[in-house]
Amino acid sequence: MSKEVDHRMQGKIGFMDFPRDVTAQTRETAYNAYNELARAKVDVIGLNFEASDYLNSAGIGLVISLVEDAVQAGRTVYTYGLSSHYRKLFSMVGLTERITLVANETEMLEQHGSD
Repeated sequence: MSKEVDHRMQGKIGFMDFPRDVTAQTRETAYNAYNELARAKVDVIGLNFEASDYLNSAGIGLVISLVEDAVQAGRTVYTYGLSSHYRKLFSMVGLTERITLVANETEMLEQHGSD
């Protein structure tokens, strides 16, 4: 089973596609994907959890540090594909103050507008 975080781009928008399990093993590929997007100077990052059904504490810590890095760099961060349990958890740890939760990629693109 893949623990890889894939990334792709659409103009100045970068996407990070997380695997089924988001754990400490995900960290390296997540940062590789993030750094690729940062080097490409994306303004917006979409964290895609549509394939994910498990985030442990290390996985949530990873998401928190990625979001911190992105926000400090002036990027807008959207998150989609989270179950209601993880949406609640992201809210409890304060992530929702820094990210915009949307239902899916289409809603993210509509909200962001096509700059």
